[in-house]
Amino acid sequence: MNATALRLLRIPATVLIAWGVLSSLVPPLMTLYAPYVMRPGFECARGAIGRQALAAGQCRSLADLYGQPFLGLFVDSALRSLALLVGAAVVAIVVGTFLGIAAALLRRRAFAGGAVVGATTLLAAVPAFFVAYFLQIFVITVGASHESRERLLPVYGFGWDEHIVLPLLTLSIPAVAYTAQLTATRLADVLDTDFITTARAKGLRTRWIIAVHALPHVRPVLFEAIGSGLRVAVASLPIVEYIFLWRGVGQLALEAIGIHDVAGFVFTALVLAFLFTTLSAVADLARPRALYRAA
Repeated sequence: MNATALRLLRIPATVLIAWGVLSSLVPPLMTLYAPYVMRPGFECARGAIGRQALAAGQCRSLADLYGQPFLGLFVDSALRSLALLVGAAVVAIVVGTFLGIAAALLRRRAFAGGAVVGATTLLAAVPAFFVAYFLQIFVITVGASHESRERLLPVYGFGWDEHIVLPLLTLSIPAVAYTAQLTATRLADVLDTDFITTARAKGLRTRWIIAVHALPHVRPVLFEAIGSGLRVAVASLPIVEYIFLWRGVGQLALEAIGIHDVAGFVFTALVLAFLFTTLSAVADLARPRALYRAA
């Protein structure tokens, strides 16, 4: 069995191990605080949609909480979470690659190149919940007006319109930072090679050299960077979705804990583990040495 197959087998193996651990530990752990009601202020959503509200202790499952079958609830929530992750990947490819190219071209200018690398490093180090709250406060402050009720952007709630902007920005930042840093490092090495020097000596334009001669050597790094950045996004997914009330898989996992829904928490946690391990495999396989060994 080759190295690629072994790396891919880590995905189901990790999910099975996580299932065994969660299935054995979560039920007894939840019984330790079973006598307590849900977290303060947590109510069933039925009252908000016109149905008879349930008391806190009567919300025993996610299906009770939202008043719909779990399968339909999960499919809808999974689509919401995948939309954020796919959008973050697209933003990382576009913005991260552009920043990486800029940093590589400015590598001989200490201040300019260092500013790009330093800014992306700082963004990658900021926790997702801080970014989410900062964006909410910024939008509320900038969009606040005593004369009008118009808002700059919605700061919470789900919608396939401007509602997606803030959660998408929050989850995109780690992927953009990783993509920019790895692209800059790899592209800087490529630009110092002999064949790039020869291309410049022939009078080729910088845009043509980067697009045709340099970027093909950077593509494996792009996949590695996106995989690594989206791993951070998946780890931040529960808190980001909860802050923005996006009601994705991550928010369902937190709410399952709040209502003591063992099955709902184990299932949503396994989905998050699957996403995390899959992205880890993508990042691992995209590394040049892994590709060369697999060949």
